Amino acid sequence: MSFGNGFKHEDSFEMLDEGYYKAKITATEVKKGKFGDYIQAEVEVEGHPNCNPHIFLLNDMPQKGYGSLTLEQAQKTWNRTMTTFFANFKITEGDFDTTHWVGKEGEITVREQKKNPQFNEIVPYKVKIVKKAEAKKTAADPTKEEDFPEDIPF
Repeated sequence: MSFGNGFKHEDSFEMLDEGYYKAKITATEVKKGKFGDYIQAEVEVEGHPNCNPHIFLLNDMPQKGYGSLTLEQAQKTWNRTMTTFFANFKITEGDFDTTHWVGKEGEITVREQKKNPQFNEIVPYKVKIVKKAEAKKTAADPTKEEDFPEDIPF
């Protein structure tokens, strides 16, 4: 075989910008990781057939606290996250047979990764995208007018 034999054109990935997208789950796989089992799911993003990111991860229920969260708080947060995920993709709540997830459609959020801000990640439901500059500005001035509902008299 000589150099270059077997070459076949492959399109490059389109990098998704931060924002909200409609997506369909196309494949799932349960994997084992350093911190326990997790689900890796691939999605097809509407209008973006060859995009990156195109995978999201869902960790299993935590078996110990996380950061400043106690075990009970971490599990409550995980339950809330999974409830939102099931509702978003119209999956029967508590159905962890991931073969049932394939073909389900929902809305995803593409946002900057917290640990590696040079990369974007998928959140498998709609969340508010907060830019670092916006978060700092809000934290610096907690009395900003939009932080208070207009219909409450002070």
